[in-house]
Amino acid sequence: MSISSLARAHRVYLRPGLTIISLLLLLVPAYGRTQKVSKRAAADPTPRRATGALKVVTGQQGSVVFINNVRHGVTGDKGELELPRVHAGPYPVRVRTVGFSDWNGSVVIAAGGSRSLKVTQQPTADQAVLHYQKGDQLRESGKNRDAVKEYEQALSLRPLFPEARIALARSHTTLQDFEGAEKQVQAALKNGGRTLVEAQTVLANLRRNQGLVEESITEYKKALRLARGNSFEAHIGLAIALNEVERIDEAVKEYRIGIIQDMETEPILYYQLAEILEKANRNKEAIEAYRNYLRLDPEGEYASAVESIIERLKEEPNNR
Repeated sequence: MSISSLARAHRVYLRPGLTIISLLLLLVPAYGRTQKVSKRAAADPTPRRATGALKVVTGQQGSVVFINNVRHGVTGDKGELELPRVHAGPYPVRVRTVGFSDWNGSVVIAAGGSRSLKVTQQPTADQAVLHYQKGDQLRESGKNRDAVKEYEQALSLRPLFPEARIALARSHTTLQDFEGAEKQVQAALKNGGRTLVEAQTVLANLRRNQGLVEESITEYKKALRLARGNSFEAHIGLAIALNEVERIDEAVKEYRIGIIQDMETEPILYYQLAEILEKANRNKEAIEAYRNYLRLDPEGEYASAVESIIERLKEEPNNR
């Protein structure tokens, strides 16, 4: 399966609403040229990290849980989200529930441990926030045109609302309204503050989807400097851009960093990494990446195809 067809099919692997990865992967262009393969020694495989279990309890259905700025899932009808595999360590946590103010806190995950995090949120009557939240719901379900209207309503009520501008820029990018996206992301960048890294990353996404790949690489690197290296979206976006200009070794490195920071929440990242390694004739590493995909999504629609790919690669003479 080519990268372009994989991008079209990626919704099979993603839990609903994972809009950052969706935006990055849906717009990966088809490959129309032969890639130049580096002959450098293979990098070490992506390291496995100790994990622990976390249960988040909000009492509300549809609460979105972010750990270290990575979306990990949504609470079910009981208002709970079970996360059996979270990397060990201390992390900031944010919970977003439509109709409520965001909850911000922290959690420490112990290796092999299990803990519960109970979240209490306060209802909000802030109309700008409510329009913004509704816009996010619509965008995450693929209804970007409707989301744009909600974000615009939020901004009409609160012009200084960088989160809404960034979200609006994402929707405009998906709709290929690059002029609209440019306007919103530049306004968000001008605002600065705690949303600066995300705004810079969205600008890089925009440049890549405009076909300005070299410029996007520069913008992704700037985002990573601002984030001190801690931005899985910027790492994955940079990896995609580097791959597009055939800088394979650098792309592989960025994928591996991004996968670690994403805490393996997206099996498709291993799949795409494996495909790049396979094309580079780094079959041993490709097999390991495909196996990691199967480890995370053993019942996926393409699991049987991946198993066949692994068997084929094991038999090839350049299995190194």
